[in-house]
Amino acid sequence: FRCAYIQEFYEVTLLNSQKSYEQKIEEANQVAEKWEKTASATDHENLQKKQEVI
Repeated sequence: FRCAYIQEFYEVTLLNSQKSYEQKIEEANQVAEKWEKTASATDHENLQKKQEVI
């Protein structure tokens, strides 16, 4: 899932010559923020599962 999302972001945002550098930076920051939230939630779930096993 993440690879497809990154590829789409790259093609739609970073390769888009119609977007300014500022727009690209803003969109990259939004993607990074979303990814951090997703990763944080996944890490929390994995930690809970590990504690259940122990």
